[in-house]
Amino acid sequence: MTQNATAQKIARRTGLLAALASLALAVAPAAGIASTPVKFGAKLNSTVQPSNSLPGLTCNGPETPLTACTMVLNEAYGRPNGGELAPKTGTIKKLRLIAGGPGSFRLMAVKHINGTDAKVTRRGQKISYRGQVESAEEEGDYKVESFDVNMQIEKGMQLAIRGNITSMIRCSSGGDNTLIYSPPLFLGGSFTPASSTDGCWLLMEAVIR
Repeated sequence: MTQNATAQKIARRTGLLAALASLALAVAPAAGIASTPVKFGAKLNSTVQPSNSLPGLTCNGPETPLTACTMVLNEAYGRPNGGELAPKTGTIKKLRLIAGGPGSFRLMAVKHINGTDAKVTRRGQKISYRGQVESAEEEGDYKVESFDVNMQIEKGMQLAIRGNITSMIRCSSGGDNTLIYSPPLFLGGSFTPASSTDGCWLLMEAVIR
């Protein structure tokens, strides 16, 4: 092989390696952006008080026996004007919550249209939470509980729970912050109007990856 041919071969190889390096640099930031976690639902931190959360929000009012229902996070505490909606399609990998006392629920996601009409689109795992310690109120430092989950969600869907009572709430306002469906919605069902609404916020935040 002549010296000139060898030089050309080295130049081609160098050019190929440079092109591959440039491509890697271009792809790396995009991959990083794609994996950046996105949060929606209530904006939670240790200063968020689950005010008036006990004995808990029930499906049909405090004077009736406990029955199951679906509760939909319709207004996101700390994230007004659309914070209740999933901002992108992806997988919920973590659920964070603040509750006054212990309880449990089945995590769900719903599609919501035409006022209060909603239907269940995803059914997640059952979650049991502990609530606050006695000193939380005095210290103003509230425990944010975190749970690993794996539930697919599409852009525009909302968080929901199925249960019969929850203290995972902040009650200091009015309006339709929580939509209540009794009897509960079920996966595969049709759009159903809410049976009632409540002014308490559901203190629940999802992390999408």
